[in-house]
Amino acid sequence: MNKGLERFKAIYKTTKKYDIVEIEKMVRATLSKETFLEYIFQYFKKDDLLDEVDFSNFTIALGCDSLSDNEFQQLHPDYHYNALWDTLSKQGFSPIDASNPVKWLSITIQMVMNNNIKSTCLAMNKKNGRDEILEALNYFNDGDESKLLEVAKAIKRNLYGFIQVRAKKGLYQSQPIARAWWILYLSKEISKQTKIKEKTISEYLLDNKTNFDELIMRMSSKLTVIADKNIRDGFFKFLIDKKVTNTNDFKEVIRKIGIESSWRAMGSLDINDNKKIIESLVA
Repeated sequence: MNKGLERFKAIYKTTKKYDIVEIEKMVRATLSKETFLEYIFQYFKKDDLLDEVDFSNFTIALGCDSLSDNEFQQLHPDYHYNALWDTLSKQGFSPIDASNPVKWLSITIQMVMNNNIKSTCLAMNKKNGRDEILEALNYFNDGDESKLLEVAKAIKRNLYGFIQVRAKKGLYQSQPIARAWWILYLSKEISKQTKIKEKTISEYLLDNKTNFDELIMRMSSKLTVIADKNIRDGFFKFLIDKKVTNTNDFKEVIRKIGIESSWRAMGSLDINDNKKIIESLVA
């Protein structure tokens, strides 16, 4: 499986290292479900990829044939979140799984196979995916490959986070289904100790995208303490209570927590004590 992913990643490693012939094939193949799946399974053994995770029980809202491009980019919390969580939690899906790009590649391929989304959804960027693909191919035929590279980047980002450029942040922040799962996971985890409603936390993370991106970036770094659950949960009690939404204020609080925790063992304190400490830092 890893060999297949490495080969697939090699099509477009960076903005300076790419195979434009293969990129054109991938983008063109994405115009239809059949050609897209045929293309993907040149790189991955079908059964091995589908065995990574079973996403066959995921269902979208009644009356909908498939998710629109916009719905794929941001699942609706009321209609799709529970289906996503239930489908994966029944299999013991964990944060370790959610950090594995192959898992999300498998899930997204299954969404195409099961008609949850159209393959063209993967190319959505500034406009709907089909228009993006057709425009890119027209530019390419005229000798301009820049739009083709832009669309290829979107396809790879939506499939597995384009991790060769963005590392794991590509999963946490950019792959739409992975991002939704992480919002759900954090909401559930933070709610356990804080007793803040899961919906309140998820709405905060959805409404404050840059704050979520900043939080994920900090939590995935070994140089920050915000991933410690007692500090994280005290931080969220403070955020929700004080209605902190401004990203600069958000970053500044995290910076001050980092300084404070360099001499005080905040991780050994309970969340209410940490909330009080954080309040004193920004007073």
